[in-house]
Amino acid sequence: MEGELDAVALVEQYGDHLLRLCTLYLGDRMGAEDAVQETYLRALRAWPSFRGECSEETWLIRIAINICKNTLRSPWRRKQAPQEALNGLTEGEPELKDDTVARAVMELPPKYRAVVILCYYEELDSGEIAKILGLSVSAVTMRLSRARQKLKGRLEGWYYGKT
Repeated sequence: MEGELDAVALVEQYGDHLLRLCTLYLGDRMGAEDAVQETYLRALRAWPSFRGECSEETWLIRIAINICKNTLRSPWRRKQAPQEALNGLTEGEPELKDDTVARAVMELPPKYRAVVILCYYEELDSGEIAKILGLSVSAVTMRLSRARQKLKGRLEGWYYGKT
């Protein structure tokens, strides 16, 4: 998108995608809605400095991830009970009867949670994830590998023990 920003088009094109991403990252639908709103506000303010070195989607996802990280670092958020953080994760997903995997992903440290969400839920490749998170492709690959190992340990009897 050259020149002027069409905010309505950005919201229509990426709104649901960003809301899903933020909900998965934060585990809280209301917090995710706030994060998406803040993402668009920051994007509007920063639009003149957008150089187009990546896609608009990648740029918006990076802003959203940074907002989610800041939200998770906030003192209020750290005091929030883990169960409350998972409320709303499966909201609007009636077909999801077992949230074991979602809970295991939410329990990962943020750096591993981010790559898992971007890879498996957002279906981005390592190169796009690297751009979004400001990492090298090898760092993304390593984080995915470590995240899988952590998940394997947590899901041992649930999935990995099944034949």
